[in-house]
Amino acid sequence: MIVQRADAPARFLNAADPSAEWACLARRGMLHSECEAVDLLRLGPGATVAHRPAEGVEQALYVLSGGGEAVSGGTVRPVGPGDLLLAPHDCRLTVRAGETGLELLTVRVLPARTIGRLPARIPELPEEQRMECVR
Repeated sequence: MIVQRADAPARFLNAADPSAEWACLARRGMLHSECEAVDLLRLGPGATVAHRPAEGVEQALYVLSGGGEAVSGGTVRPVGPGDLLLAPHDCRLTVRAGETGLELLTVRVLPARTIGRLPARIPELPEEQRMECVR
């Protein structure tokens, strides 16, 4: 798996809002699992990130620092460090950063209904690249 450092340059989530940054730590092609991506999001005050059913993934969002609110189905809930938000594939969820901003670690995975239709993905290296485990 290829992992990018969290302090590496980030991209903007929305070009119109430079206070919302995104850094991909690992992506599907790098992961031999049903994981779509592992991302680090840094939202400036008032910036938002949305989870939409059309994206076809489920998502876990873990609040690392800062504060804000999560809005889903008309319910508004405050969020802070240590909170975990779970968004099923058919969920609409918006996370808005509060006045101190918000830093999130997200893991996006394929839903169970999709995983059940896929062949198993097992990483295999050519024999010459394999290392024997020394115990």
